[in-house]
Amino acid sequence: MTATSRSTVGAWTGEGLAHEAFIFDDDEAMRARVIPYIEEGRVQGQPSIVVASEGVCTLLADRLGEDRSDLVLFQDSERFWEGGSQTLATCQERMTPLLEAGGPWRLVCQPTWLTRVGGEVWSRFEAVANDAFADYPYYSLCLHDRRQLSRELVEDALRTHPLMWDGDDVVRSPAYQPTAAFLRSVEPPWTERPEGRDAEVVTRPGAARAFVHRLLPGHLPEDHIEDVVLAVHELVANALNAAGAAEVSHWHADGSHVWEVRDDGTGMHDTAAGYAPPRRDVPSGRGLWIARSLADEATVRPYGPGTAIRLYFREHD
Repeated sequence: MTATSRSTVGAWTGEGLAHEAFIFDDDEAMRARVIPYIEEGRVQGQPSIVVASEGVCTLLADRLGEDRSDLVLFQDSERFWEGGSQTLATCQERMTPLLEAGGPWRLVCQPTWLTRVGGEVWSRFEAVANDAFADYPYYSLCLHDRRQLSRELVEDALRTHPLMWDGDDVVRSPAYQPTAAFLRSVEPPWTERPEGRDAEVVTRPGAARAFVHRLLPGHLPEDHIEDVVLAVHELVANALNAAGAAEVSHWHADGSHVWEVRDDGTGMHDTAAGYAPPRRDVPSGRGLWIARSLADEATVRPYGPGTAIRLYFREHD
């Protein structure tokens, strides 16, 4: 690039996260955006990690040719998907050495798993990444191929990425929504608790586990029972630590068992809490992340001075 060339990363200076959704319709448009982006990073000594389909990796590698260097690493995205929470945790783990190195880096990510059954949940984790990785010094260029994605998935990409490419430059996405707003639009709606629900106030984790065992049907697979018991246990342990007591409730709604844990503690009202694991240097805070990882759905809301968290487990025949 010449001194007068326009930067491929807009106003990003290498401090903190920049998160772009690049929507494209053909391979040439993809190459025209990604190749200069990688080459610019190489000139500036910024490593580029490409996590994309085998086809995209091949197209980019062929175009880079002899310009490829140790600063460009390719990975197959098909092997990267481990479910939403685990994939985000893997991203965090693999970025740790780059973070410790101290310099900025660039990422090219094509989340091919969006088209898998259940893969659409990744849109939530794209939203969460804006907060969880806000102080990570990297530019994330996320590839979204209209030929492979539904209109709804493309729209979600524009809602979860603050930046987009307008054909000439990096611009703000007019459809972008703050993390909490997006999550509330896709999570189960928060409705009033039914009057006929089962409920019990507990002051010991053992009492909560006994309550769950008592209400779960006996014919459920053992691993499913263990998941529910552990998830509720983790929430109750957090609630007892915050308030000394917790109310555990259970009911059925829209084909799911709903387990709610409420407390009157100081409050943990972050809608995105628990989507991303805490960093290694944080000694606690994994309980809600574990519960979210085990449940099919989870939502967090303020409850008076405290917090209410609901876990949803789909009913088994």
